Amino acid sequence: MNDLAPYLQLQHIHKRFGKTIALEDISLDVQAGEFLFLLGPSGCGKTTLLRIIAGLEEPTSGRILQAGRDVTQLPASHRDFGIVFQSYALFPNLTVADNIAYGLKNQKLPKVQIAARVQELLHLVGLQGLDRRYPAQLSGGQQQRVALARALALSPGLLLLDEPLSALDARVRANLRGEITALQRRLGVTAIMVSHDQDEALTMADRIVVMDHGHIVQIGSPLEVYQHPATPFVADFVGQMNFLPGLVSSEGIGVVRTGPFALRVQGWQNHLPPGSEVMLAVRPEELRIEREHAGLGNVLWTEVRLVEFMGPHYRLLLRYRHHADPQRAIHLVLHLPRHAVTQYDLHIGAALPVHAPADALRVFRLPEGASQ
Repeated sequence: MNDLAPYLQLQHIHKRFGKTIALEDISLDVQAGEFLFLLGPSGCGKTTLLRIIAGLEEPTSGRILQAGRDVTQLPASHRDFGIVFQSYALFPNLTVADNIAYGLKNQKLPKVQIAARVQELLHLVGLQGLDRRYPAQLSGGQQQRVALARALALSPGLLLLDEPLSALDARVRANLRGEITALQRRLGVTAIMVSHDQDEALTMADRIVVMDHGHIVQIGSPLEVYQHPATPFVADFVGQMNFLPGLVSSEGIGVVRTGPFALRVQGWQNHLPPGSEVMLAVRPEELRIEREHAGLGNVLWTEVRLVEFMGPHYRLLLRYRHHADPQRAIHLVLHLPRHAVTQYDLHIGAALPVHAPADALRVFRLPEGASQ
């Protein structure tokens, strides 16, 4: 990551399929050696964007520059990238070695050079000794390593990964996350990965591009996107989030009322008139149970509705009453460390004072006409 010219530049990319808008005005710079994630729900346009970068789809309009060269009109075979697909796309009738060597043979390199490169890549992805096996004789994780080695065989300047871990079970997926990240760092290759898995993005990415309905909603480091989501969509999609309907209060700057409670929001300089509808957001791990007589302020008196054991923590489902409709309940989730659960009375129906720290609260203005 540096201040030099970006390695990859996407300039005002638009893509339409008939009357359907898949991408609208996508502009993005990717630095050399960066690991960038395209994150979003199904249908948001992230895979279409990756295919446009690879030359597998043509943009309706816009430009793509790679290493200062305009590659917009170049076919995929003339672009400098390696790609790993979700389905692995290995040749079932070829051995591991031949799958990895496929691109090298097309380059008509000497056999000795190809053999040496294949062994180097097998070592790189931890598959030494498996070169004579066929894909059907490998586990899913091993097949994905073969696909990764094949993508890296020609030392591409750009590595593209299209949800490469989604078909694997959770344990293998977690292990491969670390291996792919370490390999990308070691090689220094610029990488773009498509995913709908927030855990992958938060643990692997240098930067995350959050997409929704063909638009970029937010770009930032994993910490920035998690701690400072730009919209309620980002807040809800990346991590878990409680949303509390509120009204701007006349009790002072930065005060919002939710239910019968007044909460102060640190650093929020609102310019909305009292009574304006807003949405407060706070993550489950940021909420605290107020100890007796602690006097912390920003307290919500809640009722315990459910207690679930989650391993490292307990998940508490709580509720309190809506400010506009006393019959309507507002639900929130609190994560309580396992060792602390015995300190509180957590039976169903118990009253529980919950502290919402002023510096943990985010405020989102509701669009015109939106209703809570």
